[in-house]
Amino acid sequence: MINDIFKVFGEQTGEILFEIIKDCMDDYLYIFDLQNDTFEISQSAVERFNMSKNVLTDAANEVMKVVYEEDRRMLAKHLADICEGRENVHNLHYRWLDKEGMPVWINSRGIVIIDQQGKAEYLVGCLNEIGNKRRADNVTGLLGGPEFLAYLRAQKEPITKGFFMHVGIDDFGAINSSRGADYGNYILKSVAGCMKECLSDKQRIYHLVADQYVIVDLEASSAEDAVALKEKITDKLHNFIVTENYEAIFSISIGVVDAATFCEGTEECRKKFEFALKQAKGMGKNGFYVFDQDDYEVFLQKGRIVAALRNAIVNNYEGFEVNYQPIVDCVSGRVIGAEALMRYTMVTEEGKEWLSPVEFIPLLEKTGLIIPAGRFVLNEAAKMCREIQQYIPEFSVNVNISCYQIEHGKIADKILTAVRDNGLMPDRICIEMTESGFMDMTPVFCKFRKVLEENGIQFVIDDFGTGYSNLHCISDMNPGYVKMDKDFTAKAMSCERDYELFKKIIEMVHSIGIRICVEGIEKEDWHLKMKELQADYLQGYFFGKPCEKKKFMEEFVCNPHNNGVW
Repeated sequence: MINDIFKVFGEQTGEILFEIIKDCMDDYLYIFDLQNDTFEISQSAVERFNMSKNVLTDAANEVMKVVYEEDRRMLAKHLADICEGRENVHNLHYRWLDKEGMPVWINSRGIVIIDQQGKAEYLVGCLNEIGNKRRADNVTGLLGGPEFLAYLRAQKEPITKGFFMHVGIDDFGAINSSRGADYGNYILKSVAGCMKECLSDKQRIYHLVADQYVIVDLEASSAEDAVALKEKITDKLHNFIVTENYEAIFSISIGVVDAATFCEGTEECRKKFEFALKQAKGMGKNGFYVFDQDDYEVFLQKGRIVAALRNAIVNNYEGFEVNYQPIVDCVSGRVIGAEALMRYTMVTEEGKEWLSPVEFIPLLEKTGLIIPAGRFVLNEAAKMCREIQQYIPEFSVNVNISCYQIEHGKIADKILTAVRDNGLMPDRICIEMTESGFMDMTPVFCKFRKVLEENGIQFVIDDFGTGYSNLHCISDMNPGYVKMDKDFTAKAMSCERDYELFKKIIEMVHSIGIRICVEGIEKEDWHLKMKELQADYLQGYFFGKPCEKKKFMEEFVCNPHNNGVW
């Protein structure tokens, strides 16, 4: 038969066969002309890897640019061995770079063709991704992610309607760990079967990874169709759980994306697709979320902020600064301290953008960047405290910390170091935490609290009145003082009933020997009322807004007309 093929195609048989075969296989077929230093590979490789065209001249150098740097030396030696006749078999595992510059494991196999003089002339073979996802899954009996993409790419017309449902089994790991992998596979297969029974002839389902699936409908005209399908699937799964005598109780979460999103490009579609399921999972078990562009923009903005925060910390905390708000003695009106407050200005292509602490501090805590950022604030505050003590010897500074810093950042050691390095008396540093931050009283927190107490560092309960602290808890904690939440203060100043409650709380806290700082003082008459209630310290806009160190020094420390007294 091979002779017949040569008769049909004539002398150009090799070239024609290459063109035919390379379009009929998933792997990447290549021919390396070793003597003319030319390399040709399937066009699909250009779409996958970091190369601009499928025919390369100066191949020895150009191919190496696609190869992961750590593997180039090995490949160069192997090719040299082939050209010099020391090697006649090609079968290597190494890495190529994809479009984003990320390494992808491949297996390159081929045969060496020798010319009449016995020299290596061609290397002909194929290259396949050995780390690639499977095209089908034997457990669920479904086709996989690559076939999902192939189906979409095979559409003759641009996709203009329909939806993708990204389905994930909630807490599937718990099923695997408690019942074993075999039972877990049974659940994966059963869930796939239940969903298949709910689909119409125009809908398809694919298995992606682990406990995730995608359902495709390219005909639906509204999100209501997705909602109806979700209800059918939920009912079917409930019936399955019942027939299994509740051996495994689970739910699924679903994120829905408009199928036309695929026209925005595979990568953008993937990002929105994964975002939708993440949002659904974030709602709790049995979540259902339809993609919303505004939500996605918020998500992207958070990503940009995290990237900017990380870059700022690496670059000597560029954009971070510490602001200080005065704390005054209620009776004398003298400034006796300040609260150190973290501030951040993000640098963007459009310019500088000031971010609210409500926006960036939760992201610092979520990513763990609060550890270096918090250390920056602590050190700056300690230095500032030392400088001001030249003018106000009893001056102290309050620094906020979070549970994350206690659990992961060895913050107690950092506090002691800041005190020692700046020559401060330990009680001049006050550590503030919101009451919700220590309600669990974990062993780690108790150890932290003990270190502060043994070293004479004050502990302050912040935002008192917003959580669930009681007098017994406060007495056990033995704080230096508690800070009444500013919203509680505002209510007390505008409502007689709240004022009486406010008054009783101050009396009760004082009854166990603990001082009180009232936050949110905005008017002079509020100051006078706090004197009547015998509060110990006050803080609020009436005395001063948070400001940078230089301005704080000018207004509250070195001003001979004010001299820090109200």
